[in-house]
Amino acid sequence: MKRPGLVALLLSFCLAAPALAAGPLPLKVGYIPVGDCLQLYVAEAEGYFKAEGLDVAAVPMKGGAVIAPAVEGGELAIGWSNTVSIVLAHAKGFDFAFLAPGAEGVAGQHDVHALLVPAGSAVQSVKDLAGKTVAINTLGNINEAAMRALAEKAGIAPDSIRLVEVPFPDMAAAMSRGSADAALMLEPFVTDATTRGAARVLDPSPHAPFGNPYLIGGWFAKKAWIKAHPAEASAFARAAAKASAYIAAHPDRARDILSQRTKLASELAGRIVLPRFPDTLAPAALQGVIDVSARFGLVPAPFPAAEILDIPSK
Repeated sequence: MKRPGLVALLLSFCLAAPALAAGPLPLKVGYIPVGDCLQLYVAEAEGYFKAEGLDVAAVPMKGGAVIAPAVEGGELAIGWSNTVSIVLAHAKGFDFAFLAPGAEGVAGQHDVHALLVPAGSAVQSVKDLAGKTVAINTLGNINEAAMRALAEKAGIAPDSIRLVEVPFPDMAAAMSRGSADAALMLEPFVTDATTRGAARVLDPSPHAPFGNPYLIGGWFAKKAWIKAHPAEASAFARAAAKASAYIAAHPDRARDILSQRTKLASELAGRIVLPRFPDTLAPAALQGVIDVSARFGLVPAPFPAAEILDIPSK
């Protein structure tokens, strides 16, 4: 005599068994080897990904210009990007959304960017940069928007400052040889240049026009991928949140991990400013970035931050 209930139970077990036996879910994640990606390093070092059932393969890359196409093409599941790059991608019709917050800037406490000039420069204010050249890491990103906003605030035309692309590690050298009159730099390069006496800070909070706090960048994926892989997306977001809490509770240990992963000298790692790593995505911290980007023509018009947020359920 057949026992339908038992057969159904055995069948469901057999169907579930391969998933259980498969082990951790593989996930390729693109990142930039800088302090803004500290959550990733901590989550790996403390085993948070493994605890969430993920086998994360972290892929170091040069920047968002390389990461975004890799996510779009499916070579990466998740990537890190500054906010403006995702804002621009959305305006062009790309299917990207942040699924977990990354680094957040807070004026006076977590300023990881600064506008620097050579130590002996005659430039005393942003207004003095009219007609001069400023190095930023990439055109059309968060730093271009910041420079346009700073120029407007200083009472000069936003396009009166010539912006040139220079990688962060090369900015101090560009100023020393005179090919850039100023540079919008990121930690650890800010602390390194000022400690060596090669440069001084002209503006310690160049991203203040975006709001306080504001989202520097975060972890993003295609909306279609998030919808198709809700378990992986949620697991990654939870691991990132655990890492954020760990960084806040154990900043010295987090700096040690940063030093190990980025090959940064431990002495320098102990002095640099770290961003804040929130455990939730706040639309308000992103909206200011969108609005400033629209004001200076980087995108045609502002839009609600919710359009590029796809927060997985816990």
